[in-house]
Amino acid sequence: MDDSTLPSASSTSMTAGKLILVVEDDFDLRQTILWTLKDEGHEVEEAGDGREAVERALQRKPALVLLDMGLPVMDGYGVAAKLRSDYGNTVCIVTMTADGRAAEKARRIEAAGYLNKPFELDDLTALVRQMLGAS
Repeated sequence: MDDSTLPSASSTSMTAGKLILVVEDDFDLRQTILWTLKDEGHEVEEAGDGREAVERALQRKPALVLLDMGLPVMDGYGVAAKLRSDYGNTVCIVTMTADGRAAEKARRIEAAGYLNKPFELDDLTALVRQMLGAS
C-alpha cells in the first residue's frame, strides 16, 4: 500500500463513520464499491457523473471522495477543482483511474491517495481506513 498514498496537502484527522462519496461512472464497479464500503460500516453516497458528484457534495460535505477521473459531464479534474473551491483541503480525495497514471493525476489535484484500476477490494478498504484515520 505504500505506493498508493501520497502526502496530503493538509493533515486528515477524520474518523470512521463519516460520509464517503463514491464517484464512478461504471455502474457495476460503483455498486461493488458501495456494497464493500457499506459492509465495512461506512455511510456511503454515490454519483455517476461529475455534475451529480458536485451536487451531492454541496448537499452534504463528504469526509472522503473516491473520484474516478474519467467521468462524463464533468471530469475528475473539474470535480476536484469545485470541491477545493468550496471546501479547500478539508475534503480528502482519492483518485481512481484505469490508465496507469493514477499517481500523476492524484498529484495534480493534491489528492491524499490513489487507486489504479483494477484494484483489489482489500486494497480499497485498507486505503479508506487509512484516509479516514481508522485503525
